[in-house]
Amino acid sequence: MEQLRLIRTGYNYADFSTSISPAIELALEKRQAASAVVLNVFRGGSFTSGFLDDPEKALDLEYCRQEGIVVRRRQNAGGAIWGPDGGALIVLYVDTRLPWVPMKTIKDAFGITLNRLAEAVRELFEVEAVYRPLNDVEVEGRKLIPTSARLEKEILTMRLLVNVVPTDPNILKKAIITPPEKTQDKKIKDPGARFTCLEIEAGRKISHSELLTLTSKTVEKIFGTTVQLVPGELSDLEKTYAAEYQKEYTSEAWFYANSERMRFKEIPPDAAKCEGRHKAPAGLIRVTLLITKNRIHDLIITGDFHPAPYQVLREMENVVRGKECNLDIVENEIQQIFDRSDVEIAGTEVKDFVGAFSMAFRDIEK
Repeated sequence: MEQLRLIRTGYNYADFSTSISPAIELALEKRQAASAVVLNVFRGGSFTSGFLDDPEKALDLEYCRQEGIVVRRRQNAGGAIWGPDGGALIVLYVDTRLPWVPMKTIKDAFGITLNRLAEAVRELFEVEAVYRPLNDVEVEGRKLIPTSARLEKEILTMRLLVNVVPTDPNILKKAIITPPEKTQDKKIKDPGARFTCLEIEAGRKISHSELLTLTSKTVEKIFGTTVQLVPGELSDLEKTYAAEYQKEYTSEAWFYANSERMRFKEIPPDAAKCEGRHKAPAGLIRVTLLITKNRIHDLIITGDFHPAPYQVLREMENVVRGKECNLDIVENEIQQIFDRSDVEIAGTEVKDFVGAFSMAFRDIEK
């Protein structure tokens, strides 16, 4: 029988995301540890910003500072996420080369994992949870379980953030910056009202043991009865990696690495800045451009979607940097990246990126 390590932890969302989670990923990527599933129940509330986003455009950092809310930039993609005290994170860390792992791509990972998770929620809590592509489990349009996926060096990380307890909607409304494009396809537009939780939907308190049952049932539905969950803990090596990541990922250099303040340090005096946003099924795509003499002097592509490999966005930036502000040229360059066999940007098409560039070019014409 195949085995998965079952590790239970109790960190806040930000600390788990910037120490424990990347440590396990690194150990698996180096083939120094076995595949695992982690159930982490949060102690204290915190926000994380996605790896591919600019935290200054994703969250009202001043509001978070005033309220004493911890904010970190995590190693995984997706949008800004709130992890409340008492919430839970179920994370799968699996080697996709293993024959018993059915998820080989990001798209497969979302479809398989979230459909099985929604089934488990319905059975255990009698809550009408459904999978909403690309990466949410919802109840009548209200987000119950936001998720993210990472696929690097054939190691898949599936992060399932279970909203267990009620959250003050004012925190979400005031902290999360929501461009209008992001909610254009949502039933509920108010960011504070778009979230729900298990305790509200089930009409009762949810115990830690029930969250453990949810974890085990979801794993069984994904992998079948031939995969056994074996209680375990972090290895000494994973603990060492976690301490190293905690130091690196709490630094300002890491937090602001994808922001304009870091990426646009030297702006030519004749440069004009413009921005374009486009909502793809996978999430929001944002391009920020510095234009000189009708050419793209520099740019930042950010978003809350889930590409593999992660550096593909930097590669997109590199191929259009210096090019003329011409949509046909931009489309041709991005198409070549999409055509590569090693690239997967589930829930997006070339036209989605071109749409963001188109809006940016219009912005500069105003």
